[in-house]
Order: sequence, then C-alpha cells, then structure tokens
Amino acid sequence: MAAINLRIKEQIGKLVDKTTHLNVAETTEAIAKKFGLSERLISYTHIELRNKMNEYGYKRIPNKERFLFLPHCLRNSKECIAEYNEDGLQCKKCGKCQIPALILLAEENGFGKVFICPGGSMVYKIIKKYKPKAILGVACYNEANMAFDVLQGTEVSPQTALLLYDGCKDTKVNLEEVREKMNLRNERPAKKLIETK
Repeated sequence: MAAINLRIKEQIGKLVDKTTHLNVAETTEAIAKKFGLSERLISYTHIELRNKMNEYGYKRIPNKERFLFLPHCLRNSKECIAEYNEDGLQCKKCGKCQIPALILLAEENGFGKVFICPGGSMVYKIIKKYKPKAILGVACYNEANMAFDVLQGTEVSPQTALLLYDGCKDTKVNLEEVREKMNLRNERPAKKLIETK
C-alpha cells in the first residue's frame, strides 16, 4: 500500500508542476517582491518549488539509476584540459574547478553516470540515448526551468541544484546542496511491532 501511495503522490506532483508552473512562478515572484527578495532568491524559490513537486518520483529511484548532469561552465575556462566527445566534456580531474569534486560525490553516492554538457540540447540527446529514470542537474535558472518543462510527461524524475551565479563561464555550485539532493530517498516505513500476550 505504501508503494502505491508514493506513486500517487509522484503523479500528483507531476500534474501540479505541469498545470500550475506559470501560476507558481507568478506567485513566487509576487511573494518574494513583497518581502524585498532579490531576483536570485526569487529564482531559487521557484526552482525549489518545482523540485518539491517532482521529489516523490526522484526519491523512489535508486542512485544507480540516477544521472548527474553538470554544465561545462563549471570548468576553469583558462586552464581546463578536458576534451569533448558525443557525451560531453571528458574531465581529466585536474582539480582546477569543482567538477572533479562533483564527480567524486556522484561516485561515492553510487550514481549511474555523470555528464558534463555545454547546454540543454546535449542533455536531452543523452537522456534519450541512455534513458535514466531520474536526473540531478546543476544549472542556471533558465536551463533548470527548460529541463523541468521538457521532462514533463516523461518517466524521468528531475531535481536541480542552481548555480551560485550565472554567467556561462567559471561558475560555481554549493556542493552541500548537491550532496543533499543526491541523498534524497524514500524512508523505509518502520515495521509494526506486534504485541504478543
């Protein structure tokens, strides 16, 4: 029964995200502006609402069936020695940016694959090619929203960690936030204790 309850919650979240995304964006912006929040915090709030709506589906997928997508703008643009192939940037783990630390986090958490991509179109090709069941994407606000929109109606359950700042070059992400999203999983229900007399 617990499994079907989670699936129902997952489908409700997907439906709410699909049908109310624009209303959520407008509501988030209105509330945030009322409190004088910055555009950055407005964007963060909007993405976190969409994350929450997609969380049930994401949490039920084992880490080995999840993929981590990183933007190539995390690399050190002046010193990066990585090369591109059809699956994106192939990190050499030189340690001059956050990418090696994120790859290590994904490996430690048993993620299926890690991809470093120059943009959304490559992400979608990789999703179509490898068919993950869930993805965690590190992205700017616009790319995150586009990913949520494209994945609506699919069986892929997304989560996003926003970059700390935009700019498409030499960006950064909060590593602890990425770790927290990697570790989202359903808690196992406690076993009922049966009293014996």
